[in-house]
Amino acid sequence: MGGLYPFIVILDTIAKFNAEREIFYREMEDGLYTTGPYFCSKVLSTLPFHTAFLVLYTVPMYWLAGLQPTVEKFLGNCLYTYLAVYSSRCMAMAISAAVTNFQVAAFVANLLFTVFLLSSGFIINLESLWIGVRWLKWTSYLKWSFQALNQIEFTGLEFTCNTTLRSLYGECPIANGTVALKSYDLDGEALWECLSALLGIILLFLLLCFIFLKTIKQKPKK
Repeated sequence: MGGLYPFIVILDTIAKFNAEREIFYREMEDGLYTTGPYFCSKVLSTLPFHTAFLVLYTVPMYWLAGLQPTVEKFLGNCLYTYLAVYSSRCMAMAISAAVTNFQVAAFVANLLFTVFLLSSGFIINLESLWIGVRWLKWTSYLKWSFQALNQIEFTGLEFTCNTTLRSLYGECPIANGTVALKSYDLDGEALWECLSALLGIILLFLLLCFIFLKTIKQKPKK
């Protein structure tokens, strides 16, 4: 559910962007405003709804999932979930600005989201990826958010093993959270690096959205 949730936001953003396109096109043709004011208002108007929606989603899910009940870990979880979903929203805005047909925009978004999801470590262990496509993980905002969320949750945890596992391995194979993170290749970068990568990806998507709005004629296509 957590992996698919950002895609719901993507489809919703593309649908709303497409619905507004005809009004935006006509008002731009009439010279009522330029691309800059529209872009700024579009970005700022999404923030309150995005924040409220994320609070309603993250707060109950965190406690229902039984994650560590500490304030710092809860706030860290909220932060990286917020950035992950907002990255999805910004990607959808950039795609909508570049592709004026709703069906094609949804297809492109689905394709990119699938690539980012598969290279995030959420479904496939990153060490299991073919070396020829392993570089994709560095472009995946889902990888950076998933890695940060796992580091927040597993760092400092200690695990116990039953007698059967100890007899098989001689010791507990995954004794603590650090070993667990390393086994899934999620220990490479620090939290601040994940944060920097997510912010950079968000800014890149927003920049692309502005450029596409500026250079591509937003005439609606049915």
